[in-house]
Amino acid sequence: MTAPATALYAERGLSRIWLLLVPAATIAMIVTQAVLVGRTSDWWVWVVLGLGCQLFVWMQVTAGRTHVSVELTPEELRCGDERIPVADIAEILPGKAPDHPRRAKPEDFPSWSSSRVMGRLPQVPRRRYGMGLRLTDGSTVQAWARNDYALRAALGPLLTPA
Repeated sequence: MTAPATALYAERGLSRIWLLLVPAATIAMIVTQAVLVGRTSDWWVWVVLGLGCQLFVWMQVTAGRTHVSVELTPEELRCGDERIPVADIAEILPGKAPDHPRRAKPEDFPSWSSSRVMGRLPQVPRRRYGMGLRLTDGSTVQAWARNDYALRAALGPLLTPA
């Protein structure tokens, strides 16, 4: 059994701390009803509503941790649920999309900004920044991260010069 490779760069996606929000709100509602109304016989209604909300929050956190996480190891780059071996990456393409896309002209965007986005997503996730990668087969893809400069810095030394 091999040990898991150490991550050179990682973003976990959505934090699990959000799972504590619903139980805290449920307890707050029960206490508020007891203090303001003086009734505690309806506590079970708040628990049922809390369980329903907790299920929804759990699904959101799980999806966020699955589809919006990034990890770079010496062997592979993972954006969302798509993995690309580092050996298949030929180069990191220069350029970055403009800061204000609504005011930008089409020529202000780098050519890789219309490439396929990693992670089987229709576009780069919100609050993430894309970076172009040319693969060894000649195609281009967009990797993405919250801190694309740190991802570039971690990925750069792993690429073999052509």
